[in-house]
Amino acid sequence: MILSLLLFACGDNDEVENPPQNATDEDQQQGTENDTNTDYGFTEFDLDADYQDTNDALDVDYEHENNDKIEASYRDKAQEINLTGDAALEELDSIFSSFTFDENTPDEEILNTVTEAFNVPKDAKNIELDILFNGGMEKEYRR
Repeated sequence: MILSLLLFACGDNDEVENPPQNATDEDQQQGTENDTNTDYGFTEFDLDADYQDTNDALDVDYEHENNDKIEASYRDKAQEINLTGDAALEELDSIFSSFTFDENTPDEEILNTVTEAFNVPKDAKNIELDILFNGGMEKEYRR
């Protein structure tokens, strides 16, 4: 009983309460309950990078679930960014909105676009990117 109260009290602070209003009214009216397409071209985005002197230096997580629940977090130790929920999505929205790639874009082009957008140093030791595109294809990118 105490454990369940602790879990409930902690909550999930990555949950977004007020997502950006990028979609037009017409787009929203055309959506269906099972439609998880987003304006970004993907429903899940997970980026992790280790820098030369710092493990877990960058951690970006975004998930837009079927029930329109959105979770987001953005942590960048080098830039002293530690955002979750609405604050994270507000920061990520401008970055994600600039992406023009899709599941057919060459892997290296996607990695270059993402690492440039998040200012990942050229000498980063380990970069892992997982994206679930709107069409349902999940792809993993590594460098």
